[in-house]
Amino acid sequence: MPDLYQVIERPLITEKALGLTEQNQYAFVVHKDANKHQIKEAVEALFTQPDGSALTVATVNTVNRKPKSKRFRAFGRQTLGKSGGMKKAFVTLVAGQTIQIYEGV
Repeated sequence: MPDLYQVIERPLITEKALGLTEQNQYAFVVHKDANKHQIKEAVEALFTQPDGSALTVATVNTVNRKPKSKRFRAFGRQTLGKSGGMKKAFVTLVAGQTIQIYEGV
């Protein structure tokens, strides 16, 4: 079981993820063994609102992205490899709350 500080690896900053902030949803790359309850506890513990009060998570949705097969050519040989897979979490907060890490990106 991952530790509280290992559950959330990094925020997912893509064009689509930044568009979700208008709907009060935030995207994170999380540990592959983390479940929804652990993700909810980690977000509520690690982040605060701009005024310093605690966050309240409404829902958590997770997606497992499988690694993709890649073909590499080097020195006259072909080798097969895989890109890294990841687990994403889409966290919806209660209306009127924001996470400061996404502001100004």
